[in-house]
Amino acid sequence: MARDAARRLGVDAREHYRTTVSAGEPAPGAIAGLAETGSAADAPLLRPLLTHPQARVRGQAVRALRLLDAVVAREVLALLRDPSPAVVREVTAALGPLPGALPPGLPWQLLGDARMELRRAGYRLLRGHGVDVQLRAGLVLTLDPDSRLAQRGKADVTRLARDGVRTTWRRNPPPELPVTAAQHGELAALAARAAAALGEDTSLMLTSWLARTRPGA
Repeated sequence: MARDAARRLGVDAREHYRTTVSAGEPAPGAIAGLAETGSAADAPLLRPLLTHPQARVRGQAVRALRLLDAVVAREVLALLRDPSPAVVREVTAALGPLPGALPPGLPWQLLGDARMELRRAGYRLLRGHGVDVQLRAGLVLTLDPDSRLAQRGKADVTRLARDGVRTTWRRNPPPELPVTAAQHGELAALAARAAAALGEDTSLMLTSWLARTRPGA
């Protein structure tokens, strides 16, 4: 769309948006245009906008860096706690493909934060990890005071528990829980705390799965 609009105006799209973004007070639309027409080489024009006083500009800058495949984790990490939920969402999306660049305990810290958008961010950053991590995070989220987050956690735990007790697998082996005895005990304790929220069916499936995967069982 940005290229088409620039073409109709008879200007070079990339140069137009580069000039607009570097002018000092770029409109979010100009940042989005550069994300569409530019490349990673344009990242130096976007990075100063990460500290812009307007949340919309900060969010668009993060989004543009992600679309240009130019995200440097250490430059956007601080924005995970940005006052704007929209900025937090963009940073979470940008850091999702870079799990190795995050401080190991950061997603768990976010999952326990008082701000709902930070708990949601922490949960999203734990997606794609091992089954044990997904299960622990899902159980924690099931107990979240926000009903939407709690429902999401319940749905994910239900899916994992259902997969864990399935007896027929055509293509893939059933999920295992590669945990120590202590970690298994923590999961069992979390499952017990979340039993009422999970409901009887899911709780029974989860209990059965945990019993089967207990170290030494």
